[in-house]
Amino acid sequence: MTDGEILVVNDRHKDQDSKPHLNAKNYLNIIFFILNILVTYGIGIAGWAGTPTNAELSNKYQTLVSPASIAFSIWGIVFIFQGIFSILQLFPSYGSRPMVQQGVGYWYIPVCVFQCAWTLAFAYEQITLSLVFMLLIWISLMGILISQYYVELEPSTLSCTSMKGLLEFWLLRFPFAIHGGWITAASAVNVSLVAQATDAAPATQLSVAIICLAVLHALSVWHLFGYKRPNYTIPGVLIWANSWIYDELQDPKQSILDTYDEITITGVSYAAFSVAMVIIIQIIVRVAFFVFNYLRGKSYLQEKLEGEE
Repeated sequence: MTDGEILVVNDRHKDQDSKPHLNAKNYLNIIFFILNILVTYGIGIAGWAGTPTNAELSNKYQTLVSPASIAFSIWGIVFIFQGIFSILQLFPSYGSRPMVQQGVGYWYIPVCVFQCAWTLAFAYEQITLSLVFMLLIWISLMGILISQYYVELEPSTLSCTSMKGLLEFWLLRFPFAIHGGWITAASAVNVSLVAQATDAAPATQLSVAIICLAVLHALSVWHLFGYKRPNYTIPGVLIWANSWIYDELQDPKQSILDTYDEITITGVSYAAFSVAMVIIIQIIVRVAFFVFNYLRGKSYLQEKLEGEE
């Protein structure tokens, strides 16, 4: 083989290596997504195992921070977007992107595994064990979100108005941000469920509920002001959750009425409403900071260019 032929072969290998390609992460993502759907729907919603459904158990274990049943419709959005992600990442042009390979990595597998484990534990009314799995789901989702945050963004995706940037957000990052937001809220509910299921005193359950609302607010602050690039999705989901907690307590279940007096129920409902309102104000403030810094930076750049002329 001549030197010229060797160079041609090497160039072909380079071209093949540079082409986007799939790997084990991509195939495992779709496999575990399907498994998650089957277990969550089959056991949690359809009751294939002969166990109570999630809706039935939520009514049985009603707490002061349990949202209205309509709040759980957010699961439809979670699974739709994660389904789109799971299919889309099977196309090399998307599946080979750093936001998938380094950002999602292998984190989505434990998300699905622990989601299935939580569904089984909750179905069999192992409430304390279900809390352990819920927190493991949350840790895995935060692993995805933090990993994606530190992925080096391509210049074409930096602008929040560029089509490529919007697609990358809605298709590759949003599915995990909205899931992370809901699991954050659901973890608070699960903590309260443990207190209720273990027959803690009403005063203890009330204290746990108030602490959970305070923690949800603190986490919203972290996601909005703890990063250079804030996460607006999770605080948005927390607004959703707190709003439906408030709504539920406007017409509470009989078990709540039998346990707490009207003043306590009203107080917690207004606390949840206040948390939702405060988070809205925080989002407005954070957006205002962004606009102010953007305009200041733009003005500085124009002055610098004019000075050079």
